[in-house]
This record gives sequence, C-alpha cells and structure tokens, in this order.
Amino acid sequence: MHRSFFSYNVTRPYPFRWFTPTVVVGAIIAAALISFINFASAGYELVATSSNNPNATIDNSSQYGGVRWPAYFIQKTQATCAPATLPLGTLVYTTNNALAYTLNSVWRFKDNGRRENLGSLVYLNNNLQNCSMSQVRIELSGRYKQSQLILATTHIGILVSALVTCTVDIDTSHAESAAQGPTYFELDAKYELIHPKTRTFLSRNATKSPSLYWGESLLSAYLLLTAKAYVDGAKDKDWYNDDVYDAAIILTRQAQTGNGTREETMTNNFFHVECYTEHGYCKPHDMPSLLRGGSARWFEYPYPNIWNRVDILGKAMWFTVLTDLGFNKSTVPNMFVYPDLLANLTANLTNEAHWWKTAREDANKKKYDFKVNMQMDSGLALASFDRNQTPQAPLGAAPAFLSTNYICQVPQTKSPGILFISIFVADLVLLQAVWLVFRLIVDTVSQRRYPSMGYCSGCTENIELVGVGVTDSSSTAALIPPSRPVSPLQLG
Repeated sequence: MHRSFFSYNVTRPYPFRWFTPTVVVGAIIAAALISFINFASAGYELVATSSNNPNATIDNSSQYGGVRWPAYFIQKTQATCAPATLPLGTLVYTTNNALAYTLNSVWRFKDNGRRENLGSLVYLNNNLQNCSMSQVRIELSGRYKQSQLILATTHIGILVSALVTCTVDIDTSHAESAAQGPTYFELDAKYELIHPKTRTFLSRNATKSPSLYWGESLLSAYLLLTAKAYVDGAKDKDWYNDDVYDAAIILTRQAQTGNGTREETMTNNFFHVECYTEHGYCKPHDMPSLLRGGSARWFEYPYPNIWNRVDILGKAMWFTVLTDLGFNKSTVPNMFVYPDLLANLTANLTNEAHWWKTAREDANKKKYDFKVNMQMDSGLALASFDRNQTPQAPLGAAPAFLSTNYICQVPQTKSPGILFISIFVADLVLLQAVWLVFRLIVDTVSQRRYPSMGYCSGCTENIELVGVGVTDSSSTAALIPPSRPVSPLQLG
C-alpha cells in the first residue's frame, strides 16, 4: 500500500457517560459568554460627531445602551474628543452665555523664563484659572462717527470693553516647544446697547443666573445714564451746537498689587482713571478729584458730571466679566456675588431709573429734545437690590468654560448584518480555542489514568484476546505491530 506524506488520526468515542452532556452544556454556556464578550469588544464602531460639551459626551452612559462595560472590553471604542484650536481673533462665549470675547493673545513661558507667543489656543473644556481683570475701557463716539440710528436714540455711541487674562493647564509633553506650565491668554469683552455687532446675554434669567441678571441691568441702565450725562456736559461748552465729540476713558484698579477688600470695592476710589476728550484730559487720576472739578485748569477736569455714573458703569463691566468667567472672587471680592456689595453697587438705581422716566416724560410734554431717547429695559432690574427681600435667588458665579464645538468620536452599535458577522466570526475563533484547550486537558488526564485509551478499538481487542494486561505498556508494545498512536479524543 502506498504511504502518503500526509497522515490522519484514527479516532474512537470517549468511554465516559458524562462527556457528551458536559460538552453540550459547556458549549452552550461558553457560546453565550463568548458572544456576550464579543458584543462588547466587537459590536460597536466609532462615528464622528460634534459636541459643545465634551465631558458630557465622553461620560454619556447611554452610548452603550445603558450598559456599564468593563473598560478593558471597550478600550478601542471609548468616546474621545479632540481639542479645539482657537486662532487669535476668534469670538467666543463662555458656557454662561453672557458677554462675547475676542481672543487677543496666547503665550507660554519657556524653561529659561522667556515668553513664547502662540498663534492659537488649544482648548479642551479646561477649567479657567487665575482670571484677573486688566482694565475697563469706555469709548464714547461723537456725532461724526455715528450712524443715524445711534444719533436718533442716544446721540452718542458708547462701547464698553474689558481686558482679562486667564490661564489653563494644557498637556504640552508631546509638543515640540520647550515651553512648559500653564498657557496664558487674554480675552477682550465688549458690550454695546444700541445696534450691537454681537449679541450678549443670550440667556437672561433672574432666577437661575441672578448675578448676571444684575450685571446686565446695571450695564444697560448706566450706559444710558452715562451717555446722557456726557451729552449734557457738552451743552456747557462754548462750541456746543449739537456737536458731541469723541472721548476715551480707561479704568484700572487703583491698588496695583495684593488682594482687595470689600471696603475697597465700595468706595468711589476703586479705579485709576485715564481719559482723553476733545479739549482735555484727566490730570488727576482718581474719581473723587475728577468729581470736584477744577476752575483754574478746567481742561484737566473734563466733564465732572459724568464720573459717578462712569464709576458704576466701570464696576458693572468689571464684575460682570468675572461672574461670566465663573469667579466669585479674583483679586477683589465680586460685587455681584455678595449681597452687601450688590446692595452698595445698586444703591442709587431706583432714583436713577425714576429720574430717567420723569425726565423723558417732561421732555415729551415740553417738546424739547431729550437727546437720549431710549426707554430703560423694563425686563431688567430698575430698582435697588434689597438683600432682606424673601424669597431671593442665591447670588453666585456658576463654573464656566469657553463654549466651542469639538470633533468627537462616539461608539455606535454596528448594523445588524455587520454585527452578526463580527460576533459569529469572533465566536468561532474563541470557541475553537476553548475546545482545543478542553481536549488537551481531558486527553492528558485520561491517558495517564487509562493507558489503553491511546490505542484504537481493534488494537485493544487484540490485546485482550492474547491475555496481556493493558496496564503493561511494554507487553502491549511487543504484541502490537508498529503503528501510529491515536488520540482517543479526536472526534471525527
């Protein structure tokens, strides 16, 4: 007979009653368990989506049908979000949706202490840290710069802006730059009431966000009051003939270093003032001196009637920015967070709102031009804050992040057809591995206890006919012609 290079094993049934039910039951249990595991590891695929809240997207428990899979099963299909790149000049809001901010500059410091300027901010919902105000600017635009809409309503344009510097911690371990530590960036916030280029205070709510509600109320009211005071101050000028000229006011904190106190915020000497008008500038740089005015050198004390309102407008912008960025306290206590400070800041609001209403009505009756022809917003607070009023919404600055869109990858169950094929193929591979391991264990143990199981059925019968004990391996080998031993557990 020809002997091929290839061979096959002769098989025989297992001589155990328990073997067949054990294999059937074990196969069912193993198939169910393996299918369950394969569904977790191979039943999902990643799809791209956008999100403005990456933390919620990554932690969303409904992504896996509400099942909390062990992390080692779903390592390759866990949700991830890529950082957003914000170039310089980008307009952003915070998650509190109050003011609009322009990204002015971004920088880090190298190991040698040198500053490295960057062209963009890499941001992934990082906590805003160490935010500190630099200045508040009030830009007044006269009649020669204004549109007809502004001339007809306020007679003068006012833009209130603020510069604030913050830091975020960003992983720079893989960056080529040698700069380490926090990333610094400067934001420029702007507020306009008449014909704004960008909308502000997108979600006004006196109950859920009372501090921001008071911030918007004071900004709206005192912008009109400052405009009116500036126009009235211009009437006293010799050149006044419906001409209102430009002016610029820059407010910085009077105390340059150290943490401020509540008393500091409540005084009218909180700001250091720089100002430039059509025929003058601020030589004294404190509010009390500017309020008193000067007769000998009048051009160094311009518009003494505006500074009380400028002080409130500046503080309203200063602390609204801090509230929008989520800070209850920065270098000074936030006046929109503490009831006693808010009561102090709004102490004259009731009188101012009443005066505004009465003055406009009087102008209409006497048919003269009030010049600033807007009503105060009735949807905002027009009365001073009463800290004893109950019930009262709790003041506070809600935690804030920069609001932007992120590209994320989230898990999604595969389509039924692909899901079936993926699990079926994976099941076959693992079930075959389990079967091979099971056979190896059973074969090894059985052949040690029953040496005759290593031979075919016919060989065993020949051994029994000649009366040789099957336990004597040397005698068995002498009676049986040389042949290939068989594995009794290889089922055909």
